[in-house]
Amino acid sequence: MWLDTTADRMSRAIVPVSRGLNSAGSTLALAMVFFITANVLSRALFRAPLLGVVELEEVMLTLMVFAGMAFTQLEKQHIDIDFFTSRLTPAGRNLLACATLFLCTLLYGALGWQSLDMGWTYYLKGMATMQVRIPLWPVMLVIGAGFILLALATLRDTLLALSQAGKDGLGQWAAVALATTVLIALSPWLAAWSGAEVDPFWVKLLGSVGLVVILFTGMHIGAGLAFLGALGMALLYDPTAGLGLLKTTPFSSTASYALCVIPFFVLMGEVCFNSGISEKLYRAAYTWVGHFKGGLAMATILACGAFAAVSGSSLATTATLGAVALPEMRRYGYDDALSTGAIAAGGTVGILIPPSVIFIIYGVLVEQSIGELFAAGVVPGLLFLLYYCIAIAIWTKLNPQAGPPGPRTTFTQKIYSIRDTWEVLTLFVVVMGGIYGGVFTATEAGAIGAVGALIFALLRRRVTRENMFKSLLATGRTTSMVFLVVIGTAIYGYFLTSTQLPMELAEWVVNLPIPRALIFLAVIAVYFVLGCLMGTLPLVFITVPIFAPVMDTLGFDLIWFGVIVVFVAEIGLITPPVGMNVFIMGGMAKDVPLATVFRGVMPFLAADVVLVITLLIFPQVALWLPQMLR
Repeated sequence: MWLDTTADRMSRAIVPVSRGLNSAGSTLALAMVFFITANVLSRALFRAPLLGVVELEEVMLTLMVFAGMAFTQLEKQHIDIDFFTSRLTPAGRNLLACATLFLCTLLYGALGWQSLDMGWTYYLKGMATMQVRIPLWPVMLVIGAGFILLALATLRDTLLALSQAGKDGLGQWAAVALATTVLIALSPWLAAWSGAEVDPFWVKLLGSVGLVVILFTGMHIGAGLAFLGALGMALLYDPTAGLGLLKTTPFSSTASYALCVIPFFVLMGEVCFNSGISEKLYRAAYTWVGHFKGGLAMATILACGAFAAVSGSSLATTATLGAVALPEMRRYGYDDALSTGAIAAGGTVGILIPPSVIFIIYGVLVEQSIGELFAAGVVPGLLFLLYYCIAIAIWTKLNPQAGPPGPRTTFTQKIYSIRDTWEVLTLFVVVMGGIYGGVFTATEAGAIGAVGALIFALLRRRVTRENMFKSLLATGRTTSMVFLVVIGTAIYGYFLTSTQLPMELAEWVVNLPIPRALIFLAVIAVYFVLGCLMGTLPLVFITVPIFAPVMDTLGFDLIWFGVIVVFVAEIGLITPPVGMNVFIMGGMAKDVPLATVFRGVMPFLAADVVLVITLLIFPQVALWLPQMLR
């Protein structure tokens, strides 16, 4: 069929170009961390900071993000929500994909076209950065090329979906889906051409209800947010207003020095993962608590906490410790439910123990101190570990066969095991101590941590061309994945600001004749439900700009609110029906049914509920350390 042939030809052209661009862009992560480290050293030793660091970092981040956009799509890594689509028949899911992929193609094509147009304007005006005078038109050229390549990748996937629809006998319905998509995309121009006035109320309704609908169609979350934001602005004002957002937002929302911290901590975690640091953490934890009932499961939880302190990623923690801990627990006869449940639940510890990527994103969204958010997560994170170990102790007390004790170790062996974890302890002390000691900012701390992880990996002779390349590729892919949502959120945020929806919601909530505590609990309940349906990252991006102004107006501390929100959202990683950590664990233990893994996380969910109640009743658990540091 000609659709398959065309898609195959596009693949042969797109795949090598996308892979090469992502490889080139990913190497910029190394340049970024070394350049910031050099700046910190120059400032500390010679009191002479390097010129133009912020501008260079922003430009390199932008190039890195858009160089990896298409490759991330080819790897199927852009974030979407498949809660509803996974329950459709394969034919129905494919038919829906025809519409969503085509809509993504139109949007990415428009973003590419508008970015190239802006690049031409910058070229004519000779626009450049303020300090080191870096020309901006080549940067816009990369942005435009990245989006166009991404559009071609989604167009290829659209052709494959259309081909499958034809094989399923649904070709006519696929044509209807494409025509409907085009009409929706052109609706602002059709409204302007007809002279019809659009009631702002209906546009607000479209922006809120349409968000729920479009997110659960399986469309890329970043694309869905961007499309609704641009469409809403075009309907509120005129089509040029929507296109104007597509022209300016990709660069303005990506070229952010504060957001450079995301690839830095991702790179640090990837290097630690590929250099084998996680294995030593597990061995050390096992040496101390392995002789207790359920001791190996407790060791897994403690190792998850230590690894989270350097990776900041829940999914990476689950995947890493799963490969190390599961074989050991099976060797000692642990129940599958306890072993897989402990690993899946232990991965969620990464959300609270700093550095946490989600805390960074929350801090940027609500303009709160990232350092204070990191500090606010320390005590709850330690309680997190304690409550999980208590849950394991209760489980094995009721069922001793679930987690038989391992062999005892001597005190000397325990002390020597701590020596093996010096890399993690050093990284944690340097990163967190530097932030709170005022030596460097959170962004600089991420770069210092990544360089430190590289140095430790070199000292251990665990740096090879293969694992270094793997770390860089994963960093580039993850960064592009996150920033597509950042761009979409920024575009949708402009629309929300224009409609005054967050402010109106805050005013309405404040005037409700009910105690503010009930309002807070209702918001937390919303987070818990949504956390069961979507990942933490999109949940925070979508909801925080809406709910944070409400909480601020009601007088709640946004640092405390952030700890609770991030933690409650993270619970969704082990909660049916999504439970991403559970699915990762299921993929690593293919002989264990998912029902068994979900049964294994239930005691840990009970511990999560206890921790949420603790944070609600005693806010100082989260706020004590930030207040001390102030």
